[in-house]
Amino acid sequence: MSVTTEVTGQEVLSPVPRTLREWREQVLNGLMRGVLAFGTLALITGILNAVRDNRPDLLVIYLVAYATLVAVTFVRRLGFVVRASVLLLLLYGLGAVGLWEAGLSGDGRVFLFAFVAVAAVLFDLRGSVGAIVLSLGTLTISAWLLVTGRWQIPLEIQANSTDPGSWLSGSVVFVLLSVAVIIPMAYLIRSLDRSLATSRSMVRELQEHQENLERLVQARTADLERRATQLQVAAEIARDAAAVRELDDLLNRAVNLVRERFGFYHAGIFLLDEAGEYAVLRAATGEAGRRMLEQGHKLKVGEVGIVGHVTGTGRPRVALDVGADAVHFKNPLLPDTRSEMALPLKVGGRIIGALDVQSTQHAAFDEDDVVILQTMADQLAVAIENARLLQEMRQALQEMEASYGRYTQEAWHAFVHSVRRLPGYRYQRLGVRPVTGQHPEAREALLQGRSVLTTVSPEQLESRAEEGHQPENGTVSLLAVPIKLRGQVIGVLDVHFEGETVPSETVSLVEEVAERLALAVENARLVQEAQRLALREQQINLISTRARSSVNLDTILQNTVRELGKALGSSRAFIQLGLTSEPVYEEGEG
Repeated sequence: MSVTTEVTGQEVLSPVPRTLREWREQVLNGLMRGVLAFGTLALITGILNAVRDNRPDLLVIYLVAYATLVAVTFVRRLGFVVRASVLLLLLYGLGAVGLWEAGLSGDGRVFLFAFVAVAAVLFDLRGSVGAIVLSLGTLTISAWLLVTGRWQIPLEIQANSTDPGSWLSGSVVFVLLSVAVIIPMAYLIRSLDRSLATSRSMVRELQEHQENLERLVQARTADLERRATQLQVAAEIARDAAAVRELDDLLNRAVNLVRERFGFYHAGIFLLDEAGEYAVLRAATGEAGRRMLEQGHKLKVGEVGIVGHVTGTGRPRVALDVGADAVHFKNPLLPDTRSEMALPLKVGGRIIGALDVQSTQHAAFDEDDVVILQTMADQLAVAIENARLLQEMRQALQEMEASYGRYTQEAWHAFVHSVRRLPGYRYQRLGVRPVTGQHPEAREALLQGRSVLTTVSPEQLESRAEEGHQPENGTVSLLAVPIKLRGQVIGVLDVHFEGETVPSETVSLVEEVAERLALAVENARLVQEAQRLALREQQINLISTRARSSVNLDTILQNTVRELGKALGSSRAFIQLGLTSEPVYEEGEG
């Protein structure tokens, strides 16, 4: 853990201790650096004094102590206990040497006090108590040595060093000051330990909270990405579905897109039959779907399976655990299904089928999935209905065209049989003459219903002379174009060209003329048919008028049989009323 301190617009990271041990290590590092700085000045002073007093032993002690201080300051791998012990040993050594060199007039007690205080900071209360005991022992030994004369120091610095009372009072003051320092220090360190423990606990909680937030953010981000993907796929499916016009293609494309893009185990589309009794599988994915389609898989509406329930109620149904769902239909072709969702396909409140999706995961669907997929299902239902209407319209149009074709064929057959001679003409340089024959190209065009273009040699032209062709020198190209009306061939347009090639533009021109000619002759036939019907209606009206010209029954019958015979051109006609087998009135020759 670290905190940020802002200094002159820059950020400087300073470590914050997480445990009491870390805090003590930081304190030790600070003390070592401080002691090293002051130790350098003390080393210089000590060297000067040792040289002045001609004390090489002190010079060696000062140099060894300084070297040790430098080592424990910069060599961190020595460990906390070793480094702290060396620092305390140096302080204690300086205190002991100070007592032995100057007695009570020196700074030995100061170093011993520092020894106790530092021990209280770097170690626990027992360590500081041990430092006090060691210091008192050192004071006692030093006092005994100096008071008894076993150890002597120069007179000018003896001060009260040979007075037992001075040593006693100095020791008491030393103990009081040490106790006054270590007791509050112990409480402060204990409070610091508790604060650090609380801080660690809060840091752990914050880290856990942060990790939870990160997990939630990741989960939410993943969920949002999943929703965005679902919406994108739903829009893509709706767009693709709207572009497909064939119903079967639309259904197959939709189920495959749903399965691939959403990662489902299975997807299928059911449509209701004409009676609305069964939901029939019309499209499905995978090998299982193919087999179900071959078997004509269907479910009873309102009774069998989730699909049957949905098509019966018109409401979505989700089975998060198919094993525990009483409505679920267990399909042996889909053994790995663990979750299933069925969505109604509705158009204008009318149920036309259901979209069924299955997953291999438990609880694979939630409310958002239902909303998104239902929106897609609604769009898909509209597309299905439009495709079905378009298919029905195409079928009706085909039936209408077929009916028109049959009517046209029957009408022209009747027209051909009603005329004494088939209408047809040939144009040559001498003029227009009626057709007296039909060459093979024309018959082929009539039978096959397509244009026929062939090249004829002069010898072949000679052989066709009896058919009315006038042979000429050189090769002739024969073009026979069928005259088609509503898909029915009603004639042929035959054109001869000199030479071996006929441009494609000329062929297209003749074919367009044939199309226009078909419409023209159909209009002429319709006009003739209308005239015939009008004449028939006129005759019927005339007969009716003559029949109604009298109120006498005999006169009505006589006028009717007379006018009917004249209108039909019949040689004999009779009319009778009643149940007798003999005619009452008869009109005929003589």
